[in-house]
Amino acid sequence: MTIKNTIKKYTADLTNVQFMKRKVASLKGRITKLEDNTHKLQHLVKDSVLSLLDATTTYQSNSYPSYQSAVAEINRKYIGVADWGVLQTGSIIDLRAAFIVGDGMIISDKEPGEEPSPELEWVEKFFKYNDLDREVVQEFAKEAEIEGKIALKLAVEEDKEENEEVEEGDKKWKVSVRFISWLDKKYEVTTNPKDYLDYQKLAWKETGTTKKETLDAKEFVYKKFGGRIMNPNEAAPKIMKCLPQIEGFDRALWDWRNINHIFAGPVLYAKCENKEEVGLMLTAFDNKNFKLKKILAGTAEMSFIKLDTGGTSSLEKEIANLAKVISGTTGVPVHWLGFVDLMSNRATAEDLINMINGATTKERQTWIGAYEEVIKKAMDMWNNAAEKGMSKEKQLDPNKIKVDIPIITKMHYDRLEKIFLPAAIAGMISQEALLAMIPGLDVKSEMKRKEDKEKSEAEQLKNEMDNMKTANLEEDLLGGGKKREKE
Repeated sequence: MTIKNTIKKYTADLTNVQFMKRKVASLKGRITKLEDNTHKLQHLVKDSVLSLLDATTTYQSNSYPSYQSAVAEINRKYIGVADWGVLQTGSIIDLRAAFIVGDGMIISDKEPGEEPSPELEWVEKFFKYNDLDREVVQEFAKEAEIEGKIALKLAVEEDKEENEEVEEGDKKWKVSVRFISWLDKKYEVTTNPKDYLDYQKLAWKETGTTKKETLDAKEFVYKKFGGRIMNPNEAAPKIMKCLPQIEGFDRALWDWRNINHIFAGPVLYAKCENKEEVGLMLTAFDNKNFKLKKILAGTAEMSFIKLDTGGTSSLEKEIANLAKVISGTTGVPVHWLGFVDLMSNRATAEDLINMINGATTKERQTWIGAYEEVIKKAMDMWNNAAEKGMSKEKQLDPNKIKVDIPIITKMHYDRLEKIFLPAAIAGMISQEALLAMIPGLDVKSEMKRKEDKEKSEAEQLKNEMDNMKTANLEEDLLGGGKKREKE
């Protein structure tokens, strides 16, 4: 081999080596890119699986997760314009409000005297002026069940009836109580940064129908019936927790109605011998308005059959179970939702009344605190307007008034009959203490009526004794005269 050929072969081999290096480098790049794509594909598959898992968890049992959407829907159901749950929502809210308020509030002196205190007389007039002794208390309880909270505005008003012929310095004043709807005003409450329960401001912005306004603490009373203490503006109503179940309950009833509409009517069936007879029967009844009690004649065997409706048993169980869940959440006894067949006996039904009393205990105590605050702030307003400049000793003192909302149950009356009545007969407790335990009874008026009756009976007995003494004296005198005449 010549030197020329050797050099030529070396150059070719070198070229091939360089080419192979470039090819290997290119393959390495492809492999690296393939590895990157593989990693991306793995991440994509992983993310897709996670997204699928997340997609399955986006199903929500609660269709109203926000306070605003829930209260708006409760309002729609209560006023009867929602698609589902109108009947159940209205019944539950009205029943709970009735049990929370009961027969109404009892306002009394903390330390009763022979005569009602000036504070008690003022509160009675204040309640009468604002109809708080009548239906308004029930209305306030209903509104609180819808919104989960209550806001009341207090304001001093001139008593126009009393001030018609009164001089400027002697004007009479009254304090009004007005309900503020959150759905209407969208008000916000501001608290003390150091105390969640110290409500300092209540304000709402201007809308198309209302002007903006800000109330100081002395001008409003605000109470929550649900939610967390640290969130003063969100107060979940009791019924908010079972809105989806109420809708499911109503939908299940509707489904049941549709199934019954389809399957309740029996189907006329003709048993035939052959296909020709089947054709004749179908032709005979085609476009015929067949009614019961019509006469039929033919060779086929006629009968009515009932379609299989075995699937409705599951629907019935769903309705009953939803009723139980709603009852357990709201405290309304299940037989008051229409399921009297779920009560095994009368004792069970009566015991369930204690269930709703227990379920409304918190709300009842909150209302007692609310009206105590209303009385205090209203009386302070009246003192500043009507008794301005007078010493504290001569002004009305709201701390002398006690508010109570009694619970009336069979258990309560059983305790009266079996415990307190025998104790009163034995002299272990006073009659006043026994009468105070009877709901709706005005102890003071009853004791006054009893005292007047006892005084009247005592005077009558005294008059009878005096008449008897007079008669005996006259008889003795007459008897002595007759004796002397005889002698």
